[in-house]
Amino acid sequence: MNSDIGTRSVDLAEVLQNRIVHGELTVGESLPSERELMVQYSVSRATVREALRVLGAKGLIEVRRGRKGGSYVRAPSSDALSQSLDLFIQGHDIRFSDLLAVREAIEPVAAAQAAQSRTPEDIEHIYSLLDASDQTLQDIRRFSELNLEWHVAIVRASQNPLFLSFMTSISPALYSATERDEFDLATRTIVARSHRKISEAIAAGDVDAARRRMLRHVTSYGEKLDLKPSLGTAE
Repeated sequence: MNSDIGTRSVDLAEVLQNRIVHGELTVGESLPSERELMVQYSVSRATVREALRVLGAKGLIEVRRGRKGGSYVRAPSSDALSQSLDLFIQGHDIRFSDLLAVREAIEPVAAAQAAQSRTPEDIEHIYSLLDASDQTLQDIRRFSELNLEWHVAIVRASQNPLFLSFMTSISPALYSATERDEFDLATRTIVARSHRKISEAIAAGDVDAARRRMLRHVTSYGEKLDLKPSLGTAE
Protein backbone atom coordinates (compact mmCIF):
# COMPACT_ATOMS: atom_id res chain seq x y z
CA MET A 1 0.00 0.00 0.00
CA ASN A 2 1.18 3.51 -0.83
CA SER A 3 2.46 5.14 2.38
CA ASP A 4 0.50 8.32 1.67
CA ILE A 5 -2.70 6.33 1.27
CA GLY A 6 -1.93 4.44 4.45
CA THR A 7 -1.45 7.63 6.47
CA ARG A 8 -4.53 9.32 5.02
CA SER A 9 -6.70 6.23 5.56
CA VAL A 10 -5.67 6.04 9.22
CA ASP A 11 -6.51 9.72 9.65
CA LEU A 12 -9.87 9.31 7.92
CA ALA A 13 -10.71 6.21 9.96
CA GLU A 14 -9.96 8.15 13.14
CA VAL A 15 -12.19 11.03 12.07
CA LEU A 16 -15.09 8.70 11.26
CA GLN A 17 -14.53 6.73 14.46
CA ASN A 18 -14.75 9.93 16.51
CA ARG A 19 -18.00 10.83 14.75
CA ILE A 20 -19.39 7.42 15.72
CA VAL A 21 -18.15 7.59 19.30
CA HIS A 22 -19.59 11.07 19.82
CA GLY A 23 -22.96 10.13 18.35
CA GLU A 24 -22.76 12.15 15.14
CA LEU A 25 -23.22 8.86 13.32
CA THR A 26 -25.61 6.61 15.25
CA VAL A 27 -26.03 2.83 15.29
CA GLY A 28 -27.90 1.70 12.20
CA GLU A 29 -27.16 4.89 10.27
CA SER A 30 -25.54 4.69 6.87
CA LEU A 31 -22.18 6.37 6.35
CA PRO A 32 -21.86 8.73 3.39
CA SER A 33 -21.11 6.96 0.13
CA GLU A 34 -17.54 6.43 -0.98
CA ARG A 35 -17.86 9.28 -3.48
CA GLU A 36 -19.28 11.62 -0.83
CA LEU A 37 -16.43 10.77 1.56
CA MET A 38 -13.90 11.36 -1.23
CA VAL A 39 -15.29 14.84 -1.88
CA GLN A 40 -15.88 15.73 1.77
CA TYR A 41 -12.36 14.81 2.91
CA SER A 42 -10.46 15.37 -0.37
CA VAL A 43 -9.07 11.84 -0.52
CA SER A 44 -8.87 9.08 -3.09
CA ARG A 45 -11.22 6.12 -3.39
CA ALA A 46 -8.40 3.81 -2.24
CA THR A 47 -8.00 5.90 0.93
CA VAL A 48 -11.74 5.75 1.64
CA ARG A 49 -11.90 1.99 1.15
CA GLU A 50 -8.91 1.38 3.40
CA ALA A 51 -10.42 3.61 6.11
CA LEU A 52 -13.69 1.68 5.90
CA ARG A 53 -11.75 -1.58 6.10
CA VAL A 54 -10.12 -0.36 9.33
CA LEU A 55 -13.50 0.57 10.82
CA GLY A 56 -14.90 -2.79 9.80
CA ALA A 57 -11.98 -4.60 11.46
CA LYS A 58 -12.75 -2.69 14.67
CA GLY A 59 -16.36 -3.80 14.50
CA LEU A 60 -17.65 -0.24 14.16
CA ILE A 61 -19.34 -0.65 10.78
CA GLU A 62 -20.83 -3.43 8.69
CA VAL A 63 -21.06 -3.55 4.92
CA ARG A 64 -24.45 -4.43 3.47
CA ARG A 65 -24.98 -5.53 -0.11
CA GLY A 66 -27.95 -5.08 -2.37
CA ARG A 67 -30.23 -2.20 -3.27
CA LYS A 68 -29.80 -0.55 0.14
CA GLY A 69 -26.17 -1.51 0.41
CA GLY A 70 -23.45 0.58 1.98
CA SER A 71 -21.51 0.95 5.22
CA TYR A 72 -23.68 1.09 8.33
CA VAL A 73 -22.72 1.96 11.90
CA ARG A 74 -22.97 -0.98 14.26
CA ALA A 75 -22.74 -1.24 18.03
CA PRO A 76 -19.17 -2.19 19.06
CA SER A 77 -19.07 -5.86 20.02
CA SER A 78 -17.59 -7.23 23.23
CA ASP A 79 -14.97 -8.99 21.09
CA ALA A 80 -13.85 -5.65 19.65
CA LEU A 81 -13.59 -4.18 23.15
CA SER A 82 -11.60 -7.18 24.37
CA GLN A 83 -9.19 -6.88 21.45
CA SER A 84 -8.67 -3.18 22.15
CA LEU A 85 -7.98 -3.83 25.83
CA ASP A 86 -5.62 -6.66 24.96
CA LEU A 87 -3.66 -4.41 22.59
CA PHE A 88 -3.52 -1.69 25.24
CA ILE A 89 -2.18 -4.11 27.85
CA GLN A 90 0.43 -5.50 25.46
CA GLY A 91 1.49 -2.07 24.24
CA HIS A 92 2.09 -0.48 27.64
CA ASP A 93 4.52 -1.29 30.42
CA ILE A 94 1.80 -2.39 32.82
CA ARG A 95 3.01 -4.07 35.99
CA PHE A 96 1.33 -7.31 36.96
CA SER A 97 0.73 -5.88 40.43
CA ASP A 98 -1.34 -3.12 38.76
CA LEU A 99 -3.37 -5.72 36.91
CA LEU A 100 -4.02 -7.60 40.15
CA ALA A 101 -5.13 -4.35 41.80
CA VAL A 102 -7.71 -3.84 39.06
CA ARG A 103 -8.88 -7.44 39.49
CA GLU A 104 -9.32 -6.80 43.20
CA ALA A 105 -11.59 -3.88 42.30
CA ILE A 106 -13.63 -5.71 39.66
CA GLU A 107 -13.91 -9.41 40.49
CA PRO A 108 -15.49 -9.06 43.96
CA VAL A 109 -18.17 -6.80 42.46
CA ALA A 110 -18.64 -9.26 39.59
CA ALA A 111 -19.05 -12.11 42.07
CA ALA A 112 -21.66 -10.09 43.97
CA GLN A 113 -23.54 -9.39 40.74
CA ALA A 114 -23.29 -13.07 39.82
CA ALA A 115 -24.99 -13.96 43.12
CA GLN A 116 -27.91 -11.83 41.97
CA SER A 117 -27.97 -12.51 38.23
CA ARG A 118 -26.66 -16.06 37.71
CA THR A 119 -28.77 -18.48 35.72
CA PRO A 120 -29.13 -22.23 36.34
CA GLU A 121 -26.91 -22.76 33.30
CA ASP A 122 -24.24 -20.51 34.80
CA ILE A 123 -24.24 -22.50 38.05
CA GLU A 124 -24.10 -25.81 36.20
CA HIS A 125 -21.10 -24.63 34.18
CA ILE A 126 -19.31 -23.23 37.24
CA TYR A 127 -19.70 -26.48 39.16
CA SER A 128 -18.56 -28.55 36.19
CA LEU A 129 -15.34 -26.48 36.18
CA LEU A 130 -14.93 -27.05 39.92
CA ASP A 131 -15.26 -30.81 39.50
CA ALA A 132 -12.81 -30.83 36.60
CA SER A 133 -10.33 -28.76 38.63
CA ASP A 134 -10.49 -31.22 41.52
CA GLN A 135 -9.58 -34.01 39.11
CA THR A 136 -6.59 -32.17 37.61
CA LEU A 137 -4.82 -30.82 40.70
CA GLN A 138 -1.65 -32.70 39.74
CA ASP A 139 -1.56 -31.19 36.25
CA ILE A 140 -0.47 -27.57 36.61
CA ARG A 141 -1.09 -26.71 32.96
CA ARG A 142 -4.64 -28.07 32.85
CA PHE A 143 -5.46 -26.74 36.32
CA SER A 144 -4.24 -23.28 35.27
CA GLU A 145 -6.54 -23.39 32.26
CA LEU A 146 -9.52 -24.42 34.38
CA ASN A 147 -8.62 -21.81 36.99
CA LEU A 148 -8.89 -19.09 34.37
CA GLU A 149 -12.07 -20.57 32.87
CA TRP A 150 -13.66 -20.51 36.32
CA HIS A 151 -12.86 -16.81 36.84
CA VAL A 152 -14.26 -15.98 33.42
CA ALA A 153 -17.37 -18.08 34.16
CA ILE A 154 -17.99 -16.13 37.38
CA VAL A 155 -17.69 -12.84 35.54
CA ARG A 156 -19.96 -14.10 32.76
CA ALA A 157 -22.56 -15.02 35.40
CA SER A 158 -22.59 -11.39 36.50
CA GLN A 159 -24.22 -10.59 33.14
CA ASN A 160 -21.98 -7.52 32.94
CA PRO A 161 -20.46 -7.31 29.42
CA LEU A 162 -17.84 -4.75 30.47
CA PHE A 163 -16.50 -7.01 33.20
CA LEU A 164 -16.47 -9.94 30.79
CA SER A 165 -14.61 -7.97 28.11
CA PHE A 166 -11.97 -6.98 30.63
CA MET A 167 -11.48 -10.53 31.90
CA THR A 168 -11.28 -11.90 28.37
CA SER A 169 -8.63 -9.36 27.40
CA ILE A 170 -6.36 -10.10 30.36
CA SER A 171 -6.75 -13.87 30.23
CA PRO A 172 -3.46 -14.57 28.39
CA ALA A 173 -1.47 -12.59 30.97
CA LEU A 174 -3.24 -14.30 33.87
CA TYR A 175 -2.64 -17.73 32.39
CA SER A 176 1.09 -17.14 31.94
CA ALA A 177 1.27 -15.97 35.55
CA THR A 178 -0.37 -19.07 37.03
CA GLU A 179 1.62 -21.62 35.05
CA ARG A 180 4.63 -21.07 37.33
CA ASP A 181 6.51 -22.94 40.03
CA GLU A 182 4.94 -20.72 42.71
CA PHE A 183 1.57 -22.17 41.74
CA ASP A 184 2.47 -25.44 43.45
CA LEU A 185 0.20 -28.30 44.49
CA ALA A 186 -0.46 -26.85 47.94
CA THR A 187 -1.46 -23.51 46.41
CA ARG A 188 -3.64 -25.18 43.78
CA THR A 189 -5.44 -27.11 46.52
CA ILE A 190 -6.17 -23.90 48.42
CA VAL A 191 -7.35 -22.22 45.22
CA ALA A 192 -9.73 -25.10 44.43
CA ARG A 193 -11.19 -24.90 47.95
CA SER A 194 -11.60 -21.13 47.67
CA HIS A 195 -13.28 -21.44 44.28
CA ARG A 196 -15.83 -23.84 45.70
CA LYS A 197 -16.69 -21.58 48.64
CA ILE A 198 -17.18 -18.60 46.33
CA SER A 199 -19.30 -20.71 43.99
CA GLU A 200 -21.48 -21.88 46.89
CA ALA A 201 -22.12 -18.27 47.91
CA ILE A 202 -23.07 -17.36 44.35
CA ALA A 203 -25.32 -20.39 43.98
CA ALA A 204 -27.03 -19.49 47.28
CA GLY A 205 -27.53 -15.89 46.16
CA ASP A 206 -25.45 -14.60 49.09
CA VAL A 207 -24.22 -11.29 47.67
CA ASP A 208 -22.11 -10.23 50.68
CA ALA A 209 -20.39 -13.60 51.04
CA ALA A 210 -19.68 -13.81 47.31
CA ARG A 211 -18.07 -10.36 47.33
CA ARG A 212 -16.10 -10.97 50.53
CA ARG A 213 -14.81 -14.40 49.54
CA MET A 214 -13.77 -13.28 46.07
CA LEU A 215 -11.91 -10.28 47.48
CA ARG A 216 -10.06 -12.51 49.93
CA HIS A 217 -9.28 -14.95 47.14
CA VAL A 218 -7.83 -12.52 44.58
CA THR A 219 -5.90 -10.64 47.27
CA SER A 220 -4.28 -13.73 48.79
CA TYR A 221 -3.64 -15.10 45.31
CA GLY A 222 -1.49 -12.10 44.40
CA GLU A 223 0.35 -12.21 47.72
CA LYS A 224 1.12 -15.91 47.34
CA LEU A 225 2.50 -15.60 43.81
CA ASP A 226 4.29 -12.35 44.74
CA LEU A 227 4.30 -11.20 41.12
CA LYS A 228 5.92 -7.77 40.81
CA PRO A 229 7.37 -7.57 37.27
CA SER A 230 5.71 -6.04 34.24
CA LEU A 231 3.45 -8.15 32.06
CA GLY A 232 6.22 -8.36 29.51
CA THR A 233 8.32 -10.39 31.92
CA ALA A 234 5.55 -12.34 33.65
CA GLU A 235 6.40 -15.54 31.81
